[in-house]
Amino acid sequence: MKALLIATALVGFAAAAQAQTPQPADWTILNFTADTNKPADVTWDRIGGHDWCGIARFLDLKSCTIMSGKGELGSLRLVEVGPNKIVEIAVSRTPLSYTYAQPFTPIFYHGTMSVEPVDATHSKIVYTLMWNQTAVGDAAAQKAAHDSRQTRFQAAVDKMQAAANAK
Repeated sequence: MKALLIATALVGFAAAAQAQTPQPADWTILNFTADTNKPADVTWDRIGGHDWCGIARFLDLKSCTIMSGKGELGSLRLVEVGPNKIVEIAVSRTPLSYTYAQPFTPIFYHGTMSVEPVDATHSKIVYTLMWNQTAVGDAAAQKAAHDSRQTRFQAAVDKMQAAANAK
């Protein structure tokens, strides 16, 4: 009987895992970096890395509302981008980085914001985006989504660099 229960559980687990298998994906990755003339911990503080909604001022979001947590794993925030309100969940956190995901979007968007030490007095801001462009549409729509993010996030990283380097 015990073996039958274990087998039934394994079949149920396998069926659930198969049902969640992602559809074919065409992942797009963008990397943005900027050097700063400040130590990594100072840069992280100045760009609002400890504030789960600190990114809002650099991305010019309409709003950012913390729904739960304070930025630790599992924290939720609601960001308003244009007409869209998007739920983001913190899926990774280190003292100088965090990664968030947008699990309820068809493109399964992810972003990582981090600061890496270069030496005792210099650091590098690194912002990485990843999304499945399959659901975006045709090649023209995919290029527009890519180019829009390229422009928007480069501007945000440039603002972060200016904030970090400010006197």
